[in-house]
Amino acid sequence: MATAVIVRNTGSKPVALTGAVLSHIKFDKRGGTAVEGLRGCPYCSYPPPAAAFSLLSPAEAMKREDPGWFGGAEELRQGVWTVEEDLYTTLKKKVSRVYAAPPEERKKRVYSTAPSKFTTIDQYSGLGFRLVRMGFDDMYLCSPGGMYDKFGKDYFLCTGMASMLVPVVVNPGEEWKAAQVIEHDNL
Repeated sequence: MATAVIVRNTGSKPVALTGAVLSHIKFDKRGGTAVEGLRGCPYCSYPPPAAAFSLLSPAEAMKREDPGWFGGAEELRQGVWTVEEDLYTTLKKKVSRVYAAPPEERKKRVYSTAPSKFTTIDQYSGLGFRLVRMGFDDMYLCSPGGMYDKFGKDYFLCTGMASMLVPVVVNPGEEWKAAQVIEHDNL
């Protein structure tokens, strides 16, 4: 499944764009949800774009979750950058993150970007989806953590390609293209 965005600036002034192409992917159980392919990528906690059709509001996504009996790492505060160290990013706890080069890094001549693709993993069903990013610099990832039961018994994650931290500037007479592709071996 592919979603493409084409923006043509027919005006006389540059246009700055922020936004995201987000998809919600259902999983069988909370404990077996993970993403592979983000190791070594910088990220920071960041709220999702506000939208009338979102499952989690920006306030809900950023609300800190009780660590529970066994504790565990708490999600970083908004604007604090770190690097994904794990081969598999487990999504049992609530997260709302943007994986991307920090805005200050983007001012450099050469910098690392978020990976162009990653894979979701559902350990219980054995299903995985590959998401491919084209044109966007950021990758958004959100997991509801303990709030998932608000929506029923199924677990989900919200993910997709984005331009959230630094707007894409489309100058007069220019065109900007971007796309997100979701692949599955059985599709």
